[in-house]
Amino acid sequence: MDEITDTQFIVLRALRKGPCNTSFLAHMLGVTLSAVTALINRLHKMGLVNRERQEKDRRQVWISITPKGLRVLNDVEERRNLLLAVYLSHVPEEKRQQLLALLREVSELFEREDILQGDVLNAEQSRDS
Repeated sequence: MDEITDTQFIVLRALRKGPCNTSFLAHMLGVTLSAVTALINRLHKMGLVNRERQEKDRRQVWISITPKGLRVLNDVEERRNLLLAVYLSHVPEEKRQQLLALLREVSELFEREDILQGDVLNAEQSRDS
């Protein structure tokens, strides 16, 4: 079974939604382009991602998850879910239901793009003032 780091896990989860360029990944992770390049090089060497240069601009590299990368990601998610289930089995049912309701609410908020965009703009404006 392939072992991956938390950062590699985050990148593979992002790539499951579709190909990304290295600039997007660097921004998402809050790291430099060179750090993302090193990360992608490791994932590529492991056979978990593909790199594709764009025809119009050869400097642009799009990263996509491979079938092997998807299998590894699914395996890691399954192991994490099983471990979480073990821990949660020690929490009383009523509290688990409360946690589940809260997580659903937070998950719905994550799906709303307008929330982050508005808050980021407000934070940037406040910082620049």
